[in-house]
Amino acid sequence: MSARRPGAASPHPYLGYAETIVAACLWGSSGIFAVHLFRRGVSPESVAFLRPVIGIGLLAAVLGVARPRALRIDSRALLVLGLGGGVAVGLFQVAYQLSIEAAGVPATVALLYLSPPLVALASGPLLGEWPGARRLVLVAVTVVGVWLSVMGAEDMRATFDWAGIGWGILAAVSYASYTLFGRYSAPRYGAVATAVYSTGSAGLVLAAVLPLLGRPVALPAGTAAWVLIVVFSVLTIAVAQLLFFDALGRVEASGVSVASAVEPVVAALLATTLLDQDLTPLGWLGIALVVSGVAGMGLTARPER
Repeated sequence: MSARRPGAASPHPYLGYAETIVAACLWGSSGIFAVHLFRRGVSPESVAFLRPVIGIGLLAAVLGVARPRALRIDSRALLVLGLGGGVAVGLFQVAYQLSIEAAGVPATVALLYLSPPLVALASGPLLGEWPGARRLVLVAVTVVGVWLSVMGAEDMRATFDWAGIGWGILAAVSYASYTLFGRYSAPRYGAVATAVYSTGSAGLVLAAVLPLLGRPVALPAGTAAWVLIVVFSVLTIAVAQLLFFDALGRVEASGVSVASAVEPVVAALLATTLLDQDLTPLGWLGIALVVSGVAGMGLTARPER
């Protein structure tokens, strides 16, 4: 997971897809973690702040001992990762949690995965990665699949109101932004530095912005809530972020964005398994479309030139 010269050949792009899928599977548990934390009295803004701070703090501590050279960057890289990554990741964290609070998990997931088309459209002019017609079709198939899988979940009706729509769209835009940012920074500075400094800076951004929004951060009360937030942070930040940014060092941004759509599939399957919520035939059709879109992206993967 070290830095690679931009434009150099990316060995084994399929590894990048595998990393994205594993990260998306971990992110698929986010809704269940968040709902249980909310029920224990932990506010969305507290989850949005504590999750990256705890996760990236533990990751930095481990890497500081195991791979300290991976964390050494110059002042210019620190500025790029701190400002660009900090704002994009921080904005996503708070928008995602507030969207879950306002609209629920299904609506949030449906709105969040408007991001693959945004990434596909922006990656051409911003990164020089112009997706072909085949890839645009796969993006469309995947997004339709996400919406069908969300709307096909029984007893999980998506609730759309203005607050939920606003926060959900902001989550989609910020998620697309930090995907594009990761594609720019990971090959230059390495996945380790990108994950640690961008996510760590996001914690600083949230610490400054949340009080200004009238949403102070409060620590969880009780051992169970602390265990939940720590496990949540390790799985979905420390592990998933590192895998995600390493994948962005190997695979085009549009490919990573589509592969990450496995997240709502995992969320739906977890809800079916753990919460006794059945999927309608429409939901299963959506899952099949998402799997088809992700598989198609993998099969059309090509090493960078």
